[in-house]
Amino acid sequence: ILMLVSLVVRINVLDVLLTFWPVVLIFLGIEILLRLFGKNAGGDLKYDGLSILFIGCLLALSIGFYALTYYAGLFGSRGDVYSAFGILNETVFAENSETLSGTSELVVFDRFDRIMVLAAADGVLKIDYSVSAGTNDRETYTEAVLSDVVQIEPGERAYLRSDSMRFRDSARVGWPMINCVIYLPPDATVDLSQFEGVLEYDKAIEGQIIFA
Repeated sequence: ILMLVSLVVRINVLDVLLTFWPVVLIFLGIEILLRLFGKNAGGDLKYDGLSILFIGCLLALSIGFYALTYYAGLFGSRGDVYSAFGILNETVFAENSETLSGTSELVVFDRFDRIMVLAAADGVLKIDYSVSAGTNDRETYTEAVLSDVVQIEPGERAYLRSDSMRFRDSARVGWPMINCVIYLPPDATVDLSQFEGVLEYDKAIEGQIIFA
């Protein structure tokens, strides 16, 4: 029910379960009492092995949530608890735009999720990019993820790089998703021979693109 409600209302299911885990035991007690005084009134209360196994699993789950709540004080923050379970419950997102004047060739390195190359209407080479990533420590990682994941080195021969590899083994932030749109003027080329990811481009400027 909590997972279903979380699809409509923004709630953290883990927080609710960690807070109200004893309710599971209350429901189990109510179920046993209703069974005893209802259908089996005047007779013996019968159990079956499958029910006992199911109740045992629920009890183990409840005890596990209790242990998690109790030992949460050993972690520095709730984010550390989420890290231990690989939960990235927030998304950080930002977008930026940079203009490269006097650039005749743009070389793209590393991994980008998607790059789109379009003809520049104003004759100026421009790069629009967006970065997003899941995290459980928004305050610490927002700036780190979004400030320099995309690196642009201007010049006559400019370089577009992705520094997402440093987040590869991090438990606090997921792999950043990077999308770029390159607006290419008629007197410039873009070298995509070392690019990894999905590429879309305007067929009219295909001759200005260097492929792998």
